[in-house]
Amino acid sequence: MELLNRLSRYLAVMGIPGLLVISFLDSAAVPLAGGPDAVLMLLSWRRPELLLWIALAATVGSTLGCFVLYGIGRKGGEKALARFDPGKVSRMERRMRDYGVWLVAASVMAPPPFPTKLVILAAGVLGIGKGRFGLSVFTGRFVRYLLVACMAARYGDQAVGVLSRHYPAFSAVLALILVVLFLVRRRRQVRGPKPV
Repeated sequence: MELLNRLSRYLAVMGIPGLLVISFLDSAAVPLAGGPDAVLMLLSWRRPELLLWIALAATVGSTLGCFVLYGIGRKGGEKALARFDPGKVSRMERRMRDYGVWLVAASVMAPPPFPTKLVILAAGVLGIGKGRFGLSVFTGRFVRYLLVACMAARYGDQAVGVLSRHYPAFSAVLALILVVLFLVRRRRQVRGPKPV
């Protein structure tokens, strides 16, 4: 564990490339002290002009890391899911069949302690297409990381306090946006294509 902590500190000093690696490792279920959010906030506070690139690096790293867990789910996911509470797993599988990519996008936007890794594994086990999965993860993470980066650039060293107080509200707004998009899409599917 000490080796991982030293690696985390080294990568944090590397700036944007280090953030990309930290995001990858964190999403691939390698435990690192602080995780990508802390590094993302620090970089955004110090270099607000690079805010978009910082959020993009964290998003790309996280998306690639999620593909590692997704691949584990595809290859031997039943064994990996056996480590989780069976009740949670069965609920997750039902929801994944019904809402798939929407659940993936919402899970990667949600703050800890949401069981994001369980959702990613379930997506692999249930065989959600790679393209849809990747787009969902990328979109959800980019929205989340861009929001965190903007907060850090705006509030500086007070951003952690602001985010911890208001993140549930931000998460609720993001979830509401996802629900509205989902309902609009579902309504269009029910209506079918317009006659030409």
